[in-house]
Amino acid sequence: MSEIVKITQVSGTAVSIRGNDIDTDRIIPARYLKEVTFARMGEYPFFDERFDAAGNLKPHPFNDPKFKGASILFVNKNFGCGSSREHAPQALYRSMRLSVNPSQPFLQVTAR
Repeated sequence: MSEIVKITQVSGTAVSIRGNDIDTDRIIPARYLKEVTFARMGEYPFFDERFDAAGNLKPHPFNDPKFKGASILFVNKNFGCGSSREHAPQALYRSMRLSVNPSQPFLQVTAR
């Protein structure tokens, strides 16, 4: 097992997703789980919250231009709860090149 590295400083643009208990079903809708690779997963995070039925943008932090290029995700308690879908962290990583997510439950999903 590799040694745990202590992080002492983080820099970059951060985006905040508010709310407790945001589960993997909200992060990546189930209809996108059938993809064979993770290549297009960056298109799907929070898809149902970001777009209406006609494909128009809805108000959501991931749609806000001021957070374009964000690499830090701030979340509330129990982010990434529910089923342990590897697609959820893959979608977030590919969407925003996420490098920091200070959320313990979600880190456990990505560590598997």
